[in-house]
Parts: sequence; structure tokens; C-alpha cells
Amino acid sequence: MTAQELSDTNFINFQDDFYNLLEKYGVSSIDVEHPEFKTICNLRNSVVEFIEQELFKESIWKKKW
Repeated sequence: MTAQELSDTNFINFQDDFYNLLEKYGVSSIDVEHPEFKTICNLRNSVVEFIEQELFKESIWKKKW
């Protein structure tokens, strides 16, 4: 499937929001020293990929109409 990439600004904003959400619900402060940093980054990347795919589908749908 093709995707529409988030802009750098949108990605940074999403990443900040994502980390803040995890921290709000009890995950300790997220930085490169966090014991689950790699897992957290993989989750973040999966969500970003989903968002980008949805944006692509939406842009195709809008072009058809």
C-alpha cells in the first residue's frame, strides 16, 4: 500500500503528543535511556504508518469526487 508521508512538523508534533499520552497514563519519562525505548519507537512508527496510509486513502477518495 502507498502512503502520504507526514510533514516533518506534523511528525514531530505527533511524536510529542504520543509520548505525552504514554506518560499521562503511567509510562515513565520517555527518552533514549528508557528501558523500552525501542519498543516505544516501534509502536510510534506503526501508528504513524497507519495514519499515513489513511491520509493516502482519503486523498484518493477526494480525487474521485
